[in-house]
Order: sequence, then structure tokens, then C-alpha cells
Amino acid sequence: MNTKKIDISKFRRDSSFYGEIHLLLTVKSFDLEAIRKRYIKSRQNVSSRVGSVERRKISIGGIVKLTIHKGVLSQDEILTKIPEPRGIDSFNDLIAISSENMVFIISGTDIKEISNPWFSYIHTVNFNRKSKERILISSSGYDAIFEYDLNTKNKTYEWFAWENGFSHGYDPQTGNKFYLTRKEEDYLRYKELGEECIFIADPVNQILPTAKRSAFINSVVYDLENHKDIIATFFHIGAVFSISKTSNKTTKRLDGLKSPHGGRKYGNGYLGTSTSGGMVVTGTLDRKVGYFFNSLPGKPEYLGDLEWLQNSIVVNNNIVTIDSNRNSFVIFNPEKKYIDIIPFNTNWAIQDFIVSVPKSSHLSFIRELGA
Repeated sequence: MNTKKIDISKFRRDSSFYGEIHLLLTVKSFDLEAIRKRYIKSRQNVSSRVGSVERRKISIGGIVKLTIHKGVLSQDEILTKIPEPRGIDSFNDLIAISSENMVFIISGTDIKEISNPWFSYIHTVNFNRKSKERILISSSGYDAIFEYDLNTKNKTYEWFAWENGFSHGYDPQTGNKFYLTRKEEDYLRYKELGEECIFIADPVNQILPTAKRSAFINSVVYDLENHKDIIATFFHIGAVFSISKTSNKTTKRLDGLKSPHGGRKYGNGYLGTSTSGGMVVTGTLDRKVGYFFNSLPGKPEYLGDLEWLQNSIVVNNNIVTIDSNRNSFVIFNPEKKYIDIIPFNTNWAIQDFIVSVPKSSHLSFIRELGA
């Protein structure tokens, strides 16, 4: 079914409908312009899959806290600078932050680290609100999902796209199909069949650039109604899926998205940010509503019709979206048709955000991460 499109530029501008919002942000780089240049170049990939084709130097980003109130930012502070932080979550007096291939779990008393050779380009971390002792991690660099026990730091679940129906990518320069595997027997079988295959035997030292990944799973969260299910966003596929931890089966929940981020439950359906499509999409496969940003002012002229909505969260029935091309938080209420646009630092490549008011002890430990 076609998506019903709603132009949020027609909503009434107001700076009072959302109250005060306290945020913790991951800024993956303080050089947004460099990221834009790489993205524009990647649009020339023959495979049509955007993203880098080679391993680039890791950027230094940071963790920022700020408050949005009456249309302006206040109390904004860069708490620490660390390599490419992306994922962030808080629950039950814990804060989780990812930094490239490491996850930090911060409590009021210490910092724990979770690592795995298959962690690469970690994009999201998500606490289980039911068990209170588990965390989901999206290892986007290897198309994988992991769950860990917070007490023991032992792995309790893993899911690789390559072994569950999403086993191939496309060469960004030729468009030719190839397969991906971490198993030698599969690699030998593909070679015997004359199929191109990338064999990741040494995940610590091998690199799988963005454009060569099969699914590029850039967000995973627990299903709040059924914690045995995971909701995952597949950037390259353009869809949001649910994954059963019991059977590993995938079920498509939202489709027709462009380079999406942040799939999650929303009302009786789902929400996904169609990043390069310039829309926040809600609903189901059969009935979708797209709130599109294309008519909003504020983009640099050289970006033309390019859109990049990094992610969205729901705060008190309002949707808050990171609009990277307009360097702004866009807050809108779908029912009341209110909107506000709050600019942020033009150098910040904000990756993810959560509503949080950290304790002073948490802030101290976050600052220590960059020590």
C-alpha cells in the first residue's frame, strides 16, 4: 500500500507544546562536513548502496548533554571525547555507551566493559526493560546482533544476517553480487560453485566497509510487548524487521524506507526514520503514514534535494528527529499538528540520543571515558 504523506512544514510552529526535554547525545564526529562529502561521493556507487567502500580513519566524537526548552538549547556540555560513539541507552540507574568496537556500562559506582572480536561499528545498545539484566548490541560492521548478561558479561544470544537469509552484498564499484560468510566450509562451497565470496576469518583485523555489508543492521531494540522478539532496522534493505530470538525467524514490519534508522514499536504499529527519504514513517506494512521534511527550510544550498534524518525518538507523544542536513532537532506532534525546529552546532554529526538526567556520579564516569 502507498504511504499517506503529511507535510510537517504545514504544522503550526510553537515552542511550548513539548515542555523541557533533557537529552544525552552521541556525536560520532565533530566534523559533519567531512561526513557529508563522503556520503555525496558514495551516491556514485554502482551498486546503489551508499556508504564507504574502504576503511577510513576512525573519527573522534563525544558524549553531549543538553536541554531543549522553549525553542532553544541550554546547559549543553561536551562531557567527553571518545572514538566514534554511536549507541546510547539508560535504564535502572545504568547508562550504556558504545565506542566503535566496545560497550561501556556505567553505574553509580563503576564502569564495566563488554567486548567481542565480532564487535565492529557498533550502532546501538538497548537495555531489556523486563529482565533488567540483559542488553542488546548491534554490531553493524558485521551484520550481527548480540545479547549479553550484564552481571556476568557473558553472551546469551547472537544473530548473524549472513546465516539467516541475508547472505550477500554487492560490489559498490561493479554492482556484482558476492556472498559473505564467517564459516570456512561455506566459503569453500561458494568457491566450488564459482560464486564470489568474502570470508571473514579474522574479524579483529579484517574490514567490511559499509557499502559491502549485506543488511547493515544499524539499530536493534527489544520489543516492549514481547521481549523474546527483537526489532531491527536494515539500512541496505530499507526495512524494519522483527526477529524471534526463539526461532531466529525474521518478519518484515515496515518497508519502502530509504537508508532507515531507529525502528521501534509505535502505538499499534511501528516507527522508522526513512533517513535519505526525508520522512518519519509510522504504521504497518498495509497502512503507513509518512511525515515528510522536504519542504522545511534551513538546508545548505549545495545539498539540493538530499535529506538525512539520522534518527527519531518519541517523547510524551511528540516525535523528536535529528535532522542532520538542517543541523536541527525537529519536534512535532502528529495529532495536534505542532512543530518546532531547534538548531544545534553545525559541526556535530549527532548519531543517537536518549531522554536522561544523569546523576553526578554517572557524569563523572562518562568524563573518565575520554581520560
